[in-house]
Amino acid sequence: MKLFKVNGYWKNDHAEFNGYLISESDDCPKGYQDDDIFFYGLSEDDIKQSSVSDALEFVITEYTIVEN
Repeated sequence: MKLFKVNGYWKNDHAEFNGYLISESDDCPKGYQDDDIFFYGLSEDDIKQSSVSDALEFVITEYTIVEN
């Protein structure tokens, strides 16, 4: 399971966010609490394809892999 640290912005008001955690699986990664995770279930490909036209409420502009 991969864990990503992402930066991006909200589509509705373009407010930026930094350092949010996204889990590739629908489970909370070991060593983290549910409140630590911003979003569940996005793969690296999903993150790479993040755009204004997708169904999410936010756009991811940068990411790093925190854990594999």
